[in-house]
Amino acid sequence: MYDADFTVVYTAALEATRESYPNIEDAPGRGAIKTAWHQVSYANNSQDDVGNAKLGAVGGGMSTQQSGNTPTRLAYKRYFIRFDISITGGRPWRLKVIGHASEWETGAALPTELHGVARPAWLEGRTDALLYAIYQKIKAYALPMKEDVAVADEVKRTDPAAFGPVPPAAGKELAVVKDAIAIRDYAAIRGQLAEDVVWSLGGGAGVDGAMALWQADPEPLDGMTRALAAGCGGDAKKVTCPAAAPAAGNYQLTLELRAEGWRITAFVKAE
Repeated sequence: MYDADFTVVYTAALEATRESYPNIEDAPGRGAIKTAWHQVSYANNSQDDVGNAKLGAVGGGMSTQQSGNTPTRLAYKRYFIRFDISITGGRPWRLKVIGHASEWETGAALPTELHGVARPAWLEGRTDALLYAIYQKIKAYALPMKEDVAVADEVKRTDPAAFGPVPPAAGKELAVVKDAIAIRDYAAIRGQLAEDVVWSLGGGAGVDGAMALWQADPEPLDGMTRALAAGCGGDAKKVTCPAAAPAAGNYQLTLELRAEGWRITAFVKAE
């Protein structure tokens, strides 16, 4: 949430969105920003630059531009992305970014929006990137979301041995993380993160970005709880939860031994 005048928050969201997705509709009275559909180049490549979305939009919002060196395997498909950004409540304001993806194939009259399991892996990373770009402009006003949670003293402490065959010190660190998530103790969670923690394969890295996103949307922290419950494994320098590579759409947490002790160095969703 952001403790600033509505104009400050809305203007930051508008500017950050327009920098990467220039074709937009804005409605300040409703606190809403909606982008047109922008073409995504090389959408099957998770490393593509979000800047490629600047290819533009025409007519009903669908771009007709296409890069001349498009790989053959994508020659008959086009991918598009758009966002709905909302600023709701009162001061402090809550900001939410929802991404949408669609696919067009040769012969189709219109692109088809992708839902559920058909949603592409790159959509979440690009959504994270936009949310983080907005946060960077107004992070001075950022506040943790308030939630109704149990008091820390009432929460049963996790047994460090409950995570499987991991070094005892790593087990203690994982127990601290799990207990902090249970009561949404953001200060404690932040203390367990490496400064260069990777929080999104497409969005970026860094402790500030991780905390901004996790406080805005509880889903990743719920995913972290599931990852810890799946059991962990590793050696004296690195531990992962779950121990094996997760299925697409599931999270994996990585803990590594740093100079300051065991720290979370990555928490990302598998593609």
